Amino acid sequence: MAGDKEFNAMTTAKTKTKLWPPIHRLTYNSGETRWQVACMIQGERIREVYDTKEEAETRAAQIRLKVENEGATAFNLPPDIRTEAARAVETLAPYSATITEAVAYYVEHVLTYHNAPPIAEIVERMIANTASAGRRERTIKDLRERLGRFVRAFGKRQLAAVSLEELNAWIDDPTLSPRTRINYATKVSQLYNYAIRHQWADANLVERITRPTPEDGEPGIFTVEQTARLLEHAEKSGLLPYVAIGLFAGLRSAELQRLDWSAVKLTERSIVVGAQVAKKRSRRVVEINDTLAAWLAVCAQPKGKVVTVSHFQKALNALAEAAGITDWPHNGLRHSFGSYHLAAHNDTVRTAFQMGHTNPRIVHDHYKALVTKADAERFWALRPAADAAGKIVPMKAAANV
Repeated sequence: MAGDKEFNAMTTAKTKTKLWPPIHRLTYNSGETRWQVACMIQGERIREVYDTKEEAETRAAQIRLKVENEGATAFNLPPDIRTEAARAVETLAPYSATITEAVAYYVEHVLTYHNAPPIAEIVERMIANTASAGRRERTIKDLRERLGRFVRAFGKRQLAAVSLEELNAWIDDPTLSPRTRINYATKVSQLYNYAIRHQWADANLVERITRPTPEDGEPGIFTVEQTARLLEHAEKSGLLPYVAIGLFAGLRSAELQRLDWSAVKLTERSIVVGAQVAKKRSRRVVEINDTLAAWLAVCAQPKGKVVTVSHFQKALNALAEAAGITDWPHNGLRHSFGSYHLAAHNDTVRTAFQMGHTNPRIVHDHYKALVTKADAERFWALRPAADAAGKIVPMKAAANV
C-alpha cells in the first residue's frame, strides 16, 4: 500500500505495557519503527504515532490522567445532577447530539438574549418607532391590534425563548380565516426583524413556517340596484362624495377618508391621489368620467376633507341600513368600479391605470366577467335627479335608467 514510508499493515500489535491506553510497536517496510497510541474516548477514536517509545508513553500517561480526572469529576457531581445528565443523554440520543452540543446551542441562541426586553416591551418600542417615522395612524393601529394578540399570548417572555412549535400553533388558529392568519404572520415577522436589528433575537422563526393559502373568493361588489339605493340615501348620511368617488373613480376606502377637495380638479376632470393619500404612497391621477362629474356637480365643496362625518363607521352603518344592504363588502365601492369599468371598456390596462395597479393581470383575475355589459351600461348611466332646491331626490328605478 502506498503512503508515508510505505506503511502496509506489517505491524506488530504486541502491547508493551498492561497500562491503558495500549502502546503498539509499528514496523514499516523500510525497517523503521514507530510507536502508536490507539484508544477510544467517549466515542472518539484516537490513533497517534510517535517516533520514540518515550513520547508514546508520555502521551498515554496524559490520556490516562485526563480520563481519570474526568471520571473523578463525574463521580463528584451531586446525585440529582448525574440523574439529570442521564435524562439529558436519553433525550438527545434520537438526535445523535451530546450534552455539550446542546448546551452550546442553548447558550448561543437563548442565553445570549437572556437580558433582552420582554416581548411586550419590544412591541411598544416598535410601535413608538413606527409612529416617529411618520407612518399613518391606520398603519400604527393595525400594528397595535395584531401584535396585541401576540403580546397577550407571549408578552412576558423573551422573543428568543418562544419555540417554533409554539409560534406555529399560535398562527395556525382554526378560528381565524387564512387571510387573517397571513396578516398576523406578516406583523409578527416584522416584529422578529425589528428585534434582530436590535440584537434581541437571532432568527426570524416566521420564515420557517408555512403560511396558509388565502381563499380565492371573488371580490364583493354592489349590484346596480344596490348602487342606486346607496346614491339615493348617501346624502342623508353625509357620505355622498365618499360613495360617488368610490363607485365611479375606484379610490380605496382609506384613500377616500384622507382625500381633500383641493385634490379634486373639476375643471381638469381629474383627481390627484397624492403620496400622502395613496395606499402605497405612490402618486396617481384618476380621471373624472361623465358619471362622476354629474354627481360631483351636486356635492363637491371648495375646500376641506371629502369625508367630514365625525363618526364614519356609524354613518356608514346607517347608510347601509337605509339602502337595505346587510353585508357591506370590503372595499365594495372600489371593487364595483373595477368590475363595471372593465365590463364597459374591456381594457385591463385602462382599468388598472385608473385603479393604480401596475399589473393589468391583477385586474383581469379579479374583475373579469363579474358583471355583464348590459349591467355596466346601467351602472354608468346612473345620474342624480335634483329638485328645485337642488337636493338629491329618490332615484328612478335602475332598470329604467
